[in-house]
Amino acid sequence: MYHISLAMATQTNSIPVILNKKRTFIIKEKISKKELVSKLVNAICDDLPEADREYMLAAVLKREQGISTTLDTGLSIPHARMEDLRAFEAAVAVMPQGISDEYGLQIKVMFLFLSPAGQTYFSQHLKLLASLAEKFKASFLTELSSCQNEEEVLNKISF
Repeated sequence: MYHISLAMATQTNSIPVILNKKRTFIIKEKISKKELVSKLVNAICDDLPEADREYMLAAVLKREQGISTTLDTGLSIPHARMEDLRAFEAAVAVMPQGISDEYGLQIKVMFLFLSPAGQTYFSQHLKLLASLAEKFKASFLTELSSCQNEEEVLNKISF
């Protein structure tokens, strides 16, 4: 299992995020944003036998109803803070052809993450969002879209 360290743009420390090949996808078929979120949440839950899939999915979808997490670069960052987590958990999907979200924005990469809900993790949660937005610029999304397999995606994301 990969433990990807996402280095913060403003600090020298990093946040360990659990991401592995089973949680990395290249999606070439047509899929809705909701279906994709469900696929990524399920991939995380496959590694967490005690996880409540329905609760986690509902938390992410509820968060998405408030404000879209899709950036104009083509990166979508669905996320939620979960009471029972002890670590940052993530899954990623690359859609070379892109998919449209409910606002008509084109999604090329979805990086879904779940973080522990404790107050001590809140600043790391915000820093992770900022780090993802900084790293996943349009040019990087184009690089990811050209990857031939999940291993290649993981190697490019590792930073």
